[in-house]
Formats: sequence, C-alpha cells, structure tokens
Amino acid sequence: MTWIRTVPMSEADPQLAGEYERIYARYPSEYAEDVPALVKPDGTSDSITAAHSLIPDAMQHAMSAYAVLLSPDLPLTRKQHEMIATMVSALNSCFY
Repeated sequence: MTWIRTVPMSEADPQLAGEYERIYARYPSEYAEDVPALVKPDGTSDSITAAHSLIPDAMQHAMSAYAVLLSPDLPLTRKQHEMIATMVSALNSCFY
C-alpha cells in the first residue's frame, strides 16, 4: 500500500482518467487483471500506477516507459518481471 494519497481510476477527473487509459492500453494483455493474491478483501488492490496519480504528466512518462519494458517482444516473461520486481522491492523493504 502506498503511504501517499492516490487517486484511483474510479475517482479520477477526466484528465487523469485519460492518462490511466492511455497507460493501461500500452501494457501487455496479461497485465489487465489483478494478481489474485494481491486483491484485498474489499476487492481493491494497490497500484504502482496510482502512486503517480497526483502528477498525471509525470505518471504518463514514467509508466509509459515501464510499459514499453514489459513488451512481449522482449525476452523476459511476466513471471521474470515479477521476480525482478519482488527482489528489488525486498531489497528496498518496499511492499511493491
């Protein structure tokens, strides 16, 4: 969970909602669904994208670059992406 205020897509103004849509459209299709283990009892899940929601212009650049790195045309699989992210997060004592 982020320690800063975030704006989920369901509460986003039109500009921010558009940024979310543009970013999510760039992600590989397997990233469209939440990982079941990370869904909270209330049905929501934390979002690294939402952690950037207070500055939509920065979110667009940072998360679009990240989406390109997840391209299925590159040699790493989603499992490998998740393993790398988990290791980096653990080293940084970060939930993400």
